[in-house]
Amino acid sequence: MTQKNFFMRKILYVLFAVALTVILFSVGFSDNKVNSGSKNSNSEISSDSIHALADYVWEFSKKHPDGFTLNLRNMAEPTTGIVVSYASTQSSILREQLDSVVFHALSHDKYIGGWLDVMDSLYYFDSNRLFSEDSLDDAIAFGKENLQKAVFVLSKGEEVRIEY
Repeated sequence: MTQKNFFMRKILYVLFAVALTVILFSVGFSDNKVNSGSKNSNSEISSDSIHALADYVWEFSKKHPDGFTLNLRNMAEPTTGIVVSYASTQSSILREQLDSVVFHALSHDKYIGGWLDVMDSLYYFDSNRLFSEDSLDDAIAFGKENLQKAVFVLSKGEEVRIEY
């Protein structure tokens, strides 16, 4: 790669990062909790912002073919915690469905995940809730409420099956 191409790629990367930060902070994703019942939850999140964020998540998933969990507040991947998906966003496999998953995640806990189901070879997107690793019982209870088969412990890279 030439030096000119290297600098152009760096400039584009910085511009993308700045644009994404502006989008996130302009709609209030940073640190405040957006609850589905609050006045600012859904009315302040523009469909263009949701679509742009869903595009980012879609591209992010291509770089993480086995799966990922992403904190939408800071676009970081948490390394600890127990991930549990919401029932209302499960079975989302298409790009056209991702906007609604992003919207749900922003309206709730601001975590989104993707994972490859080796049984059907489909890649699923879910809005997630993250529990501390010392709250396995609470995570399993939430998983049962949301009809999940398992929860995922990030630090161990292991799923814990839920028994009904």
